[in-house]
Amino acid sequence: MDNTLLNFALEIGLFSLLGILYYFYQKRKILKYEENKTPLVMSFILQSCLSEKLDTAQPELDHVIEALDDFLKQESSHPPVSLLKTFAQTSECSPDLKEVILEGLKELEL
Repeated sequence: MDNTLLNFALEIGLFSLLGILYYFYQKRKILKYEENKTPLVMSFILQSCLSEKLDTAQPELDHVIEALDDFLKQESSHPPVSLLKTFAQTSECSPDLKEVILEGLKELEL
């Protein structure tokens, strides 16, 4: 009987320790993701803008692409949120690109 209780206590202790270690591992992963979320979302928006770009001149879209590129290259310290919001409201922005931009900004909660 004593041996069974000791084994049970050891198993509970071992599983508790493993649970605590897993908690801290997941917490670190989530914090690292949150830290890198802005560049990740901005790069996705940039890729979407580049795929929408046509051979014809689109000065507003070019300006958005340059601003996003500057942010991702760390030449600018702040993401071009206001520029993206205004561009999404213009007629030059396609509905698909508008949806991508607004969902990206919603994800960032900016």
